[in-house]
Amino acid sequence: MGRRLSLGLTFYFLFDASVSTVLAQGFDSSELETESDAIQKPVLRTPIEEITVIGGQSLNDMRMKIEQTEDEVYAFFNANNSSNRMDIVCSTRRPTGTNMRKRECEPRFLKELRVLKTRESRIGIGIVFNQEDLVDWSSEDFANLQNEMLLLMAKHPEFSDKLAELSDLVEDHEAQVKEMFAAEQ
Repeated sequence: MGRRLSLGLTFYFLFDASVSTVLAQGFDSSELETESDAIQKPVLRTPIEEITVIGGQSLNDMRMKIEQTEDEVYAFFNANNSSNRMDIVCSTRRPTGTNMRKRECEPRFLKELRVLKTRESRIGIGIVFNQEDLVDWSSEDFANLQNEMLLLMAKHPEFSDKLAELSDLVEDHEAQVKEMFAAEQ
């Protein structure tokens, strides 16, 4: 009950803010009409293009939207970066001891380094390593990757906007997970 009230209030405030924004931008009086003689409230006849209500989405829907946005970001980055080594590749695996599938995205140079070090380790000429070691060994490549991202963000505002959208989606998902599990305790 409290959750429905909260969503209702959130929707009301979002709707109220969007109408205020439209009214502040100005419109011509032919767009305004009254509902009925009894109520006499102005009604805006300009169609609303899109309303997104995040609070009403399930965690699974939110994760799917995050994945879709990640795919768009990585596809754009992979198509526009300077080297195939910088490409971001995603794969799905099942960690040992679970049937749950997990999506992992990483730069190609990190994946290639892992393959090389694993091969060396198996034939006995390498050392035991972990993910942190791989990241340390690839610090120069990560710096180049970051520079590539920043360059593309500066050159293509739509890429920067998509990254901001992805960040917002992840934050919303984390907040909803936190809220959901805090309510269970």
